[in-house]
Amino acid sequence: MSSEIHPINPLAEVLARRQYSQESLYRAAFKDTRFSSGFGMYPPTSPKQPGTGGSIAWILVKFGFVGGLGIFLNQSVLFALTTFFGVYYLIGAVLSSQAAVLVNFALNNFLVFRSRESAGGLIRKIFLFNAVSSSDLLLRIPLLFGLTSALGIGYLWSNLASIFLTFGARFLVSEKKIWAKHVAPITPASR
Repeated sequence: MSSEIHPINPLAEVLARRQYSQESLYRAAFKDTRFSSGFGMYPPTSPKQPGTGGSIAWILVKFGFVGGLGIFLNQSVLFALTTFFGVYYLIGAVLSSQAAVLVNFALNNFLVFRSRESAGGLIRKIFLFNAVSSSDLLLRIPLLFGLTSALGIGYLWSNLASIFLTFGARFLVSEKKIWAKHVAPITPASR
């Protein structure tokens, strides 16, 4: 008998049953932070469960992946609004940005930073994430206007450039403020 402690693996428990449904596999994967926190991708580490979702580099990769989905949504909505509905491209950029913000928040909260507990709850996170994204528009809209009007770059390319130029600031605020790691205070008993 081995003296190693093996963590409970919800997927192994489901697979050990002879009859199982696809739904039970998905539910088990969502219970296991190794899968739900990384879209089924998990970097090689020790066999223990991650406490905060992984290293900063791994979180940045996941945040970038979710951001990539948001960029695709942002560009698609902007294209649809301007092409099919005749919305002015700057107004379309604001509306498409808000659509992407909602989707990005949900994906970041439930997939990227899922294993992090934070004070303040869901409403606080939504408010902060939307505030950061909306303040991001204060930089992006003038940049979009300048690239499109002054330099003659197409509005979709200008929108994409403005998103990439402000990515770092969005990540830092998200990682440090919105989904900050919960650190337990040091008490005399814990020393």
